[in-house]
Amino acid sequence: MHPVLFSVFGYPVHTYAAAIATAFVLTVWMAAREAPRFGLDREMILDLCWWLLVMGLVGSRLAFILTSWDQYYYACTDIAEYNRIVPDSPIDTRDCLLLLKFWNGGLVFYGAAIGSLITLFVFMRREKQPALPVADLVIAYLPLGQFFGRLGCLGAGCCFGKPTDAAVGITFPKFTMAWNQHIAEGLIDRHAEHSALVHPTQIYDSLTGLLLFAALMWLRKRKTYDGQVLVGWLVLYPVTRSLNELFRGDLDRKFLTEIVIDPLNTLLGLAPGSVTFLSTSQFISLLVASTGLALWLKLRASR
Repeated sequence: MHPVLFSVFGYPVHTYAAAIATAFVLTVWMAAREAPRFGLDREMILDLCWWLLVMGLVGSRLAFILTSWDQYYYACTDIAEYNRIVPDSPIDTRDCLLLLKFWNGGLVFYGAAIGSLITLFVFMRREKQPALPVADLVIAYLPLGQFFGRLGCLGAGCCFGKPTDAAVGITFPKFTMAWNQHIAEGLIDRHAEHSALVHPTQIYDSLTGLLLFAALMWLRKRKTYDGQVLVGWLVLYPVTRSLNELFRGDLDRKFLTEIVIDPLNTLLGLAPGSVTFLSTSQFISLLVASTGLALWLKLRASR
């Protein structure tokens, strides 16, 4: 991991923030370049993308705050309790503005995606133009945000996987989130220089983003009705996200209920007793995929 990419005049440039910025600049450039080919106004797309960035950050941050409210509450009210529940990022003074510091991490991809989609439809309604053609253009580039964002997660050391003995396993250095969690779970002792081997779930999700990007670009070239690419993302991403959640091991993600399916754990090479379902992201995936299927049925009927 490499949480700080470089410094400018003594100010650190965090890898996570740099990854998000790279994703935004690249996707906006590609969307604006392709807009005329789809009969869309380039300036309108640039204006839209600005609002997608703002509301995407707001949505992703709100989603994280809602699922990790105790961190921000204790950062402002009880330093000792905050340092107990977040040992990898201790503070020595109260920080009531911590919830605004998104560049330190703490963004939820689903929050960004949902916030951006809502913004897109509101924006196009204001412009009095159909939203589905624009959604098909923009949504195809969303997996690039996933690709760069998860590389940022790898640099920050968050969203790590469950322990594994597989050759693909990676470790994280001392005092990181994985190292602290593995000490608490008794997997390593305090003299260990690295965490236990874990699944590189950030890399899994990042590579999945590239595959999904390729699939949506292929679909966009062959689409037969407006909204088809949007439906593709609404159905395909939840499937890949839910599968990746099976390998996630960080405690930052929350569970609505804990269901263990040991035959599946054995098949996937996971430890017996490992929780299989239902994380918050898996639950949201069910809702998003159901929305995609409902939209597909509606669009098919309207054709």
